[in-house]
Amino acid sequence: MKTFAYPPPTDGKPFRLTLGLRELHAKEWFEAGSDVEEQLRQRRELVESSREIVYQQLSGHREAITYFMDRILENLTTHHSEYNASGRTLTHIPSNVTVDLSGENALIELAKVLVEDICLLHHSDGQWRLVAGVVVFPSRWDLREKIGKTIDEIHQPVPSYGEQLEPLLSDSFDRLSSERPVWRRNWSLHTTSQLHEPRFSGERATPENYWWRTERQTLTKSPDGKYLLFTIRNRAEPFSWIKEDAVAAQAFAETLRTLSDSILDYKRIREDKAALINYLVN
Repeated sequence: MKTFAYPPPTDGKPFRLTLGLRELHAKEWFEAGSDVEEQLRQRRELVESSREIVYQQLSGHREAITYFMDRILENLTTHHSEYNASGRTLTHIPSNVTVDLSGENALIELAKVLVEDICLLHHSDGQWRLVAGVVVFPSRWDLREKIGKTIDEIHQPVPSYGEQLEPLLSDSFDRLSSERPVWRRNWSLHTTSQLHEPRFSGERATPENYWWRTERQTLTKSPDGKYLLFTIRNRAEPFSWIKEDAVAAQAFAETLRTLSDSILDYKRIREDKAALINYLVN
């Protein structure tokens, strides 16, 4: 039986925007998986061909980046046997790729050996602002348009964000502790398995050819409380796997029925809502 890494919700409850933050254990900061080698191959290609799209970094945050690079090196070599480090060089053993994380390009170099995308947020003037990032697998958003913006500005396109999440997000980030990182997950339905999608592809698909896309996100705060490292582990799995469990398919159909038109438009599934529900229940 084929199973999702993070399956569709099966409680049948109405959809609503939530943070859903959970405690993150050190050994689970970064995730392995059968898709790692192929994702790393794609990432290395995109870093070379689309660097200006996948990588942005404002000046003045080198010290924070160095701090987090050291924490990442320590974590990978402690909890993941497929990595080896010497000083600030990191080798992904299966692909025999070594990168140097000591220079100005540490973030973009890391993207060649780590499947997680990374964003760095800085707290200043009472706001959390995106100051650096390497986002090789964006889900219909463009890093070039988000760099330098506050988290509220970044999330303005999300329907109901102002009512449901804006009052909570900054406060939740403020209250995070460097000793207690957290994680959350997010989902979407895509018509293509392509993970690098800074713009909606416009492709159409029948329900059985949709893809279940998930983002497993983590948040780790620096000891001085001024920075947050945000990681995103992206996956695209065949949506048809849900038909392996009729109960789960029925429950997710109930959730889909509750999505507002604005959410359906945001997720780009309004035209196919009825077809998707019919596919799930029959």
